[in-house]
Amino acid sequence: MNPTTQSDLTRIGDDLEQAVAAQIAGSIVVRRRRKRSRTTIAAFATAGVIVVGAGAAAAVTLLSPDTVERGMPGSSVIFIDTDPTCTKKSDVEFDCTLAKAPSKEVLSDYKGTKETFNDADDNIAGGCIGQDSAGLHWTCYAGEKAVEMDIIGKDLLGQHTNGPAAG
Repeated sequence: MNPTTQSDLTRIGDDLEQAVAAQIAGSIVVRRRRKRSRTTIAAFATAGVIVVGAGAAAAVTLLSPDTVERGMPGSSVIFIDTDPTCTKKSDVEFDCTLAKAPSKEVLSDYKGTKETFNDADDNIAGGCIGQDSAGLHWTCYAGEKAVEMDIIGKDLLGQHTNGPAAG
């Protein structure tokens, strides 16, 4: 290398070093701003999740036997024209009896069959498990309890439906 090229490279190196140093200094400021923004966003998001979670928990405790009775045929074809009657055992558990056996989806044995039920807004609010072979007795669970009982998946809970599902 000749001396001219060496000095040009040194100058370019120095310029590059200064540019990188300036970029890093600017990045630190930007990172701090982003960190504050992310922290603020995270705080609001956490508060939102808590509020939504509390709202969902409150909605589950507000489910009445009447809501479950209407929500069964509104969610699952198997319950159409069965006239369910439910009693509340707890905030999340209901005993339901059908006046008529299922006729839209006929099975040889309904014991252990799992079906969903909707809330008043046609969102999946829980699920029911058949308690007898004839399909006249069901235990229904609202919210997270339906997930715990392995009736529905967590991602299905709260999903809006467009009418009763078959199968």
